[in-house]
Amino acid sequence: MVKGLITSGLLMVSSPLFSQIDTIKTVEITTEESAQKYDLNGARLTTTFTENEFKKAACCTLSESFDLSNTVEVSNKDGISGIRQVEMLGLSGKYVLMTRNNMPILNGIAQLNGLSNIPGAFVSNVNIAKGNGSATLGYEGLTGGIDYDLKSSEKEPRLFFNAYQNNQGRTEANLMLRKDINRNLRNFTYLHGGTQWMTTDMNRDGYTDMPITDRVYLGNQTHFQTKNTEGMVGITYWEDGKMGGATNEIGGNELTTNPSDFMFRSKESRLDVFAKLGIIPTEGETTFGNIFNFSRHRMNYNLNSLLGRTYNADELRFNYSGLMQTELTQTWGLKTGVSFLATQLDETFNSSLNITPLKPPSYQGEINELQFGAFGEAVYATDDVKMVLGARIDHHNYHGWFVTPRTHIKWDINRKNSLFVQGGYGRRQAYVISENLPYLINNRVVTADFLNRTEVGNLPYGFNQERGWNYGISYLKRIMFLGYPSSISIDVFRNQFDSRIVMDQEKFYEVNFVQLTGKDAGYSESIHTEWSFMPAMRFEVRLAYRYVNNVQKLGGVMQLTPLLSQHRGLATLTYKTRNNWYFDVLGSLNGPKRLFERPQLNPMPVTQSSKTPAYALFNIQIRKSWNSGWEVYLGAENLGNFRQLDPIFTYAGTGAIDASYSWGPSNGRMIYAGVRFELR
Repeated sequence: MVKGLITSGLLMVSSPLFSQIDTIKTVEITTEESAQKYDLNGARLTTTFTENEFKKAACCTLSESFDLSNTVEVSNKDGISGIRQVEMLGLSGKYVLMTRNNMPILNGIAQLNGLSNIPGAFVSNVNIAKGNGSATLGYEGLTGGIDYDLKSSEKEPRLFFNAYQNNQGRTEANLMLRKDINRNLRNFTYLHGGTQWMTTDMNRDGYTDMPITDRVYLGNQTHFQTKNTEGMVGITYWEDGKMGGATNEIGGNELTTNPSDFMFRSKESRLDVFAKLGIIPTEGETTFGNIFNFSRHRMNYNLNSLLGRTYNADELRFNYSGLMQTELTQTWGLKTGVSFLATQLDETFNSSLNITPLKPPSYQGEINELQFGAFGEAVYATDDVKMVLGARIDHHNYHGWFVTPRTHIKWDINRKNSLFVQGGYGRRQAYVISENLPYLINNRVVTADFLNRTEVGNLPYGFNQERGWNYGISYLKRIMFLGYPSSISIDVFRNQFDSRIVMDQEKFYEVNFVQLTGKDAGYSESIHTEWSFMPAMRFEVRLAYRYVNNVQKLGGVMQLTPLLSQHRGLATLTYKTRNNWYFDVLGSLNGPKRLFERPQLNPMPVTQSSKTPAYALFNIQIRKSWNSGWEVYLGAENLGNFRQLDPIFTYAGTGAIDASYSWGPSNGRMIYAGVRFELR
């Protein structure tokens, strides 16, 4: 029997890949895995979404699956591109550490669109944790972490197929194949194709509600295990193309062919090659882990056809992490290791035309990062208390030496009550253009110190790292309610920034990249509470509320981040019958959001309301599964047909366009159907 690994992410927590065949007849009792559960094994409270949770959000990517979560929110950042970005604790996804099987993989310029190119049907589970993560995973992740796993266990079917179609012209298909080469070698192949082949203009503003899209995802990974080693090797490639803009006519379903009309186009691709190797000596309590990752990411964006505003990037990235874990005593353990990162990024940002006397913005630069780090974590564990005291020291060729401390403490007050306390420092290298592309789909004048210059100093874009403290407390209570298990959780977190790079849009017709430091960098506060219970057998209810307050200096004034809902409530209801019918209902209430300045010309120049209205969204799904492996589902999203009528601002008589005012859905009610099949 191979000894399990417990290397806090660098090695996989595992059991034997294949059990020995027992000649004794046994009775197997199976239970359906909960859609959402809490992982209480570590010193950090982690919420796990399983495959059953993703089935409730049938379409189509990992980012869209978070519509069911009140911890991680997803929104369209503009009214044209269809790019969906995650937010956690009131901060955008660039502050979230995104990993696959605890491998930092969606970083660099992939932060913008990475989660939107992971097919949700292939994901087996997602682990979400608020606050700073383990020092073993790096110094990033100022606000939290999202770790996803693809279907890759010995319990997966030999063949999995999923097909999806909605009434707005979106078609998706997924195929996964599992091959057991021998008892120690298991291979998985992932094939995905998707297209948005029709456009809609349900708010009748003359622009597409979502772009025409073509997406391909290919992947393969092999898991191996011997007496003293365990690991995986894999490769993934995805390609995503989008085209949107003006339609032939208001309410039309075709893109315009008039060259004087606004158009948006993008082409993005990514290749990842990765490997994990765990070494388990025959004797002793020490294990070793190694992670290798190489990626190439390309982006080609035509943000505004009228101005010729384009962005092109080509990024190469290599990552290595090595970890050693050993048990010192029955209660103390030690993790130490090293990491290395090398990045080469070539990017250009240009406009061939301009609408002001100012020179059109342009930037052509190369970023070559080299980072070497060493880390250590002391782990203390008893029946009631778990504590991780960690720190890392890194040297970055642009930012020099720095230290990043992290602390996580869990106290099981009793069998039903657990308290989590954590704090730490985080930092990140900003890629300021690629991270903010949705806010550049406009005719605004773009200003920044690094634009239109041949030299910007010794720092990327002339900016220092973004840095800040994160600290928080979480409480989890497990009780019996109406005769069934129930849980109540409460989280309170605060991010205090020392340095933050923002895109200031407070002046109409202008957007400015600014680095804020000290008190000007501001803070983000969040409160999140959630109650899960069962009012009856096979009937689950989850109620959640969250409040955020994200403040920084914008337009010369300390104020709330625009287009951020401070209050949000979420309710999900799931009922399953004895013969495997599933009924899922989701409702979300989104509070008002602050708008930045936007003038109107009807009947004379005025400034619109400074806040958006509150709005509610409702989704429903019905699905039926059979023992033969077949499953069908039918659902609807945005049942109330709520639409934002003006996500795109056009200034009459000038041809100016600004897609930065998107705060709600524009494409109204959507109905979908699909089928799944599993061959065991």
